[in-house]
Amino acid sequence: MRVSSFLLCLLLAVPAVTAEQTASAALARTIAIDIPDDATAKALRDDGWIRWLTDNRDDVDIVIGPGAQGDSEILVRPLPIEDPVSELLGHLPIKLSEGALELDGTTYRQPTQTLAARLPQAAKTTWLVSGYHIEQVADLTKLIVFKEAGVRMWGRSDSSFDYMLRESSWLERSGVWHSTETGFEVDREGERNDFPVRDDYYSSMVSLSGQSVVLRAPAAMASRPAIRRLARDLDAATLAIAKRVPIELERPVQVIIEHDHVTQGRYLGEIGEAVLATEGAVHIILHEQDTYAYLHHIAAALVQRAKLDASLTPWFRDGAALWLSRKWFGREFEAWLPRFAAARLLPSVDQLLAKERQDDGSDPLWIPVAASLIDAAPGSNLRQKLAALPDNAGMRAQLARLAQLKPTQEIPTTPSPPEIPFLDGISFAMLNRIDGGYHAPSVNDRLERLADLGANAVSLMPFAYQPSATGPELRFSNRHPTSETDIGVLYAARQAHAAGFHVLWKPHLWISSESWPGDISMPDEASWTAWWDSYRRYIAHHAFLAEWAGCSLYSIGVELGRTVEREREWNELITTVRLLFSGALTYAGNWHGDYERAPFWNRLDFVGVDAYFPLADNAEASPESLERGARALAERLRKNSERFGKPIILTEIGYAARTGAWVEPHREGGTFSAEHQALAYQALFEALGHPEWLRGVFAWKVFSAERGSSDRPDFRFLGRSAEAVVKNYFSPPHSATDETATRQTSQ
Repeated sequence: MRVSSFLLCLLLAVPAVTAEQTASAALARTIAIDIPDDATAKALRDDGWIRWLTDNRDDVDIVIGPGAQGDSEILVRPLPIEDPVSELLGHLPIKLSEGALELDGTTYRQPTQTLAARLPQAAKTTWLVSGYHIEQVADLTKLIVFKEAGVRMWGRSDSSFDYMLRESSWLERSGVWHSTETGFEVDREGERNDFPVRDDYYSSMVSLSGQSVVLRAPAAMASRPAIRRLARDLDAATLAIAKRVPIELERPVQVIIEHDHVTQGRYLGEIGEAVLATEGAVHIILHEQDTYAYLHHIAAALVQRAKLDASLTPWFRDGAALWLSRKWFGREFEAWLPRFAAARLLPSVDQLLAKERQDDGSDPLWIPVAASLIDAAPGSNLRQKLAALPDNAGMRAQLARLAQLKPTQEIPTTPSPPEIPFLDGISFAMLNRIDGGYHAPSVNDRLERLADLGANAVSLMPFAYQPSATGPELRFSNRHPTSETDIGVLYAARQAHAAGFHVLWKPHLWISSESWPGDISMPDEASWTAWWDSYRRYIAHHAFLAEWAGCSLYSIGVELGRTVEREREWNELITTVRLLFSGALTYAGNWHGDYERAPFWNRLDFVGVDAYFPLADNAEASPESLERGARALAERLRKNSERFGKPIILTEIGYAARTGAWVEPHREGGTFSAEHQALAYQALFEALGHPEWLRGVFAWKVFSAERGSSDRPDFRFLGRSAEAVVKNYFSPPHSATDETATRQTSQ
């Protein structure tokens, strides 16, 4: 599907510029970021949203560097502050010291806490941003830049503040200054302060104390036998891990059970099976399969406590923790290496030794490799092994040996796929909000609604971002809680399976500048090689997770029209995915031709089509005309199924609630018309029926939580006339083949 306004829903914190904001902003307004620290300055210059603002606002100019001056100024001073700017705080209830930030008499010591304060006595609008953590300082500076540019940050309703002390995107203390005879003070009545609520939440927990672990749980959970068993198991395992460091446990590791991922994200700024907080506590979400992740993070806490992590790169820090904890996604970590080697997914030494975690690096695929390199070093404990790690040449030699590993069992390149019934599916899109994403409890309510609709399948859609259709750079959008994180997609898959749904795991690419995946085409072979390297890792990363989640189907790509002629690369990709995923495979081809040109259908189980075919060429088409168009489309699909020798799944079908929805079904916007949306769905479903060549449809789309007004000309159909049409199509009985839940794949 070619996306337009849908793009903004995919961003982590999308700046949305309204016409009113643009009109009210002063022309040629210069926002100066005065910053002496090179690392933070570079982080801001390289930031995609700073560049976005510069490129899309002719009335805003941003200058960054030491002594930068403008109409408004942001003084960025990482702690500890040593220059005279601290004198400007004399009339404010703020103190900055080497060890802490102090606001209105309260001291804040967490390394990730950052402060922005407007300096009201300055001659022009002036802000001070200060903190320890470069990324957090840059992030808060960016928020002030958008505030000064008159741009509302997506997901934030209030920008009227004079100060903000922030620990994460959802944990802050903010408000306005109140003028007094002697200076300024906090206006406490109108203040937002999330910290006391957070502190009360954790202080109300019940502790189960052991020798090496203190497990803290909400009071309602603490008395459960399963929680007490978990406390005992973690305590014993942590003692064993500590001996392998070795380290004396002068104090137990704190392991905290969170209510849900939303709470975890609000208070920690990230989500996961387990999250290691800055103070060394491990915050977990209960699930019987995730004990391996708890132990991995406990091990990371001990590596940090033993001060063995300071000289390690991010991948080797995680690898060191895995060498201690051993288990990785249900197996000993060494058990995964032969498959990764056979699939040519081993990272290079340079990648593992990078000082920062790469945007296209894969935790599931790379961390076991780092652990294996540590394992190969001499020594009986972690401290000895890290001290004896070989040089780069030695690591390359060890990687070369790993690359020769072979799986103990032959992996068939075209296995017999599992039996799957006719899929009455929904494209289940993530709402990019902390309280409504794939990870949120609200997912269960939505799945219940879909079950009432008659659906038996959902597609889940993680994303990677590609800044340019002609550049090879990919960035996995799986880290921020408001993006499609790995754990978020995994949580949604688990909830869907528990509710009786089949799951199609369907990774997408999002291309910037109003482009779409069908535009991807590299200018030279070197760029193609780099692009395929990242893309293959992206698809393998998610195939690994889809297998762990027990998904029925997996899509190896979506609408990559200009790549399908590169048959060798696609065949290699399919071989890679078969090594990692045991379910059925498809590719979601674009309706406008690439699904008919793809040369690799013989190696997949289903022909997938994102089926935004026009049904008529004018917005006033009669029902008879729509019927003829739909029947012609159904016949075209039938013939292609016969030509490819594979059944078809319509991996996306949909019509926006707009006048003439059937003319350009891939578009939304225009004049709202729920009636035309329903008419288009009705014509298509009546023409399709449930023949043998068609094995499922996925209606586009339903979000993971309620989203805004229902009178927008977009693709949502719940609560509109089209809902009844979809429900009628999903209602049994289907054909006899559905009742036996079989699927025929031609030889």
